Amino acid sequence: MVLEAGVYPGPWTITSPGVRLVARPGAVLDGGRRGTALTLRAPGIVVEGLEVQNVGPRDDFYEPDAAVALYQCEGCVVRGLRALGVTGGIRVEKSNRAVVENCDLVGTQAAPGLQTYRSDGVVLRGNRIEGFLDNLYVEYGERVVVEDNQVTEALRYGLHLMFTYQARVQGNHSQGNRVGSALMHGAENRVEGNTFAQEVGPLRYGLLLQEEWKAVLQDNRFVGSTIGLLSLDSRETLLLGNRFEGNGTALLFARDTDQNTLKATANTFVANLQDVAVDDPRARVVLRGNAFDRATPLPVPHLPSSSFALLSARQPDLSLLALSPGVLLWEAAEARVPGLRLLALADPEARPASPPATPIAPGLLGLALLSLLGGLWLRW
Repeated sequence: MVLEAGVYPGPWTITSPGVRLVARPGAVLDGGRRGTALTLRAPGIVVEGLEVQNVGPRDDFYEPDAAVALYQCEGCVVRGLRALGVTGGIRVEKSNRAVVENCDLVGTQAAPGLQTYRSDGVVLRGNRIEGFLDNLYVEYGERVVVEDNQVTEALRYGLHLMFTYQARVQGNHSQGNRVGSALMHGAENRVEGNTFAQEVGPLRYGLLLQEEWKAVLQDNRFVGSTIGLLSLDSRETLLLGNRFEGNGTALLFARDTDQNTLKATANTFVANLQDVAVDDPRARVVLRGNAFDRATPLPVPHLPSSSFALLSARQPDLSLLALSPGVLLWEAAEARVPGLRLLALADPEARPASPPATPIAPGLLGLALLSLLGGLWLRW
C-alpha cells in the first residue's frame, strides 16, 4: 500500500498481518487530536516514511496518545517516521522483535517518546528523539538493542531502561536532559560506545546505575556533567576503557540499602574536579591500570580520590572549598605522603594521562558543588 503526498484524516488502525504501508514524501496522517493516530495490531506490519500530526492530548505514562502504537505486533517495523509536537511518539507493547529505526520524534514533555513494554528482542536504532518526558524508555525487556539514537532535552531521562536483561545499549548520544540517563533493576546489560554529555544540575548525571547486576560499561564517554557515572547499589559492574572528562565528579558511589561492587580497568580520567567519590562504606571498588591526569610516572599507587572528596560526598556544602588553596594543599600532601593515602581506593598500576588541550574551566567549581548537592539529595 502506497500513500501519495497529501493529508489523510485519521486515526487509523491496521489489523491485517503483513501489511506494508509506504508513504511518499509529503504524505501526512492527521490524527485529528483524537487519541493515537496509527495503531498496529497484527504481526509483520511495516510502516515506512510516514509523517504524523495532531495526536490526542492524553499523557498517561503507559498509554499516552501517540503517533504510532504497536500491540501484539510481533516483527513489525516502523521506519523513517516523522512526528513533531506530539504527546507520545511510538509505543510498543507485547510486540517481540519489533524494529523502530531512523525516526524523528519531538514531544511536548508530557509523555515518553519511544517506549517499549514487555517486548523482547526489540531493536531501537538510529532515532532522533527530543523533548519528551523520557525520550527513550524500556521496561521489562530481554535482549533489547538500543543503538545509535540521539536523545536530547528530555524533561526527565534521555535513556531509561527498567527491569531489562541482556540489553545492548550502543553508540547512543545522550545530552542536555533534565536528569540524565539511567539503567535500573536489570542484569547483564551491556553499555558500549555511548556518549553521556552536558548533564548539569544538582540532580543530574551522565548515567545512573541503580541496583544493576553484572553490567558492563565499555568505551563510553562521560563528558561535562555534574556527575559522570553514579553507581547506586549496583553489583559486579565492569568498567572498561571509558573516558571521563570535564565532569564535577567523574565516578560517584552511593548506597541506599545494599552496596556497590565494581572493577575498573583501562579507563581514562582527565580534567575532572574529582575523579572518584564514595558515600558507601561497604563499597568494594577495584581500580587497576587506569589513566589519570593527576597520576605521576612514578611506580607508586595513585589515589584518584581524597579524604576531602569522601568527606564532601557526605557533607556537600564543603564542595564550596573544592578549589581553595587549603584543599589543594591537603590533596597534594595526600598524593605524596603514603601514610595519608586511602589505599583501599588506590590504583596500583595507574598511568599518567595527558591533560586536555584547554585548561579546567572555572565553571567546574559549580559542577563540583552541583555534584555534591546531588549527593545530599541521594542521602534524603
